[in-house]
This record gives sequence, C-alpha cells and structure tokens, in this order.
Amino acid sequence: MGLASFSAILDFAIRREEATVAYLASAADGRPDRRDLLERLRGEAEKDLRTLRTILRENVTEMVMEPVEPLDEAAYESVVEPGGDAVLAAQSMIEKQHDFFRDAAQVINLREVKRAFEKLMARKSRLAEEIGKTAASSR
Repeated sequence: MGLASFSAILDFAIRREEATVAYLASAADGRPDRRDLLERLRGEAEKDLRTLRTILRENVTEMVMEPVEPLDEAAYESVVEPGGDAVLAAQSMIEKQHDFFRDAAQVINLREVKRAFEKLMARKSRLAEEIGKTAASSR
C-alpha cells in the first residue's frame, strides 16, 4: 500500500511507533537480562510517539489534502522472528523507522514537520548505533 499523503505518512508513523512500544514492553518481560536496555528503548519510543501525536494535533488542517510523493509502506515494515533475539529485533525495527523518517522527510512539504522527522531520524540512528555496540559487546 502506498503512503501518498501527509496524513497517511503520519498515521503509518504512529502505528509503527505504537507497535514498537508494545513489542519492547513484551520483550522486556521476556528478557530479564536485557530488561534495562529494552525498557530504555521503550521509553525513547514513547517519547517519539508523543512527538508524532503532537505533530498530528498541530498540523491537522494541513494534513487533510497535502499530497506527497508516494512511499512504499512495505519497505518500512519490520519482521520480528518469534523466539528471536529481542535486542536485534529492536535494532531492526529502529533501523526501519530511521529509513522511514529519512524518506518521509524528503517528501513532506511542511517545513516544521520535515524538521521534526529529521530529528526523529537522527534519534533512531543514535539508538540503532547504541544497540549495535551493546549487542557487539555482549557477545
């Protein structure tokens, strides 16, 4: 399914962030050895979700008909393997979100939203990098 409007892009971003929060909460319960990291990642995802909901509230009139270059929703979906490593799954989810915010920022015409998406992208990049270092050091 294509994301061809500002409202579709924002709706998709909110749904992905909600899924990330839910996954991280569940993963933290199942991985007591990694609970601190997974809980911190969940806290970051909750902050990002609040940011996205604020964007939604503040730009509701602009989003009604703002067309954008379509993005392929499937390109940003994360596949989480049941029983797989929760930390690596979280890293994969965050990397997909980074890619989504990078691409969405390029097609959004609203300057404030573009900047917010770029900040979210930078935060996702830092988190993915941190997870990679943490995962490498625990091997």
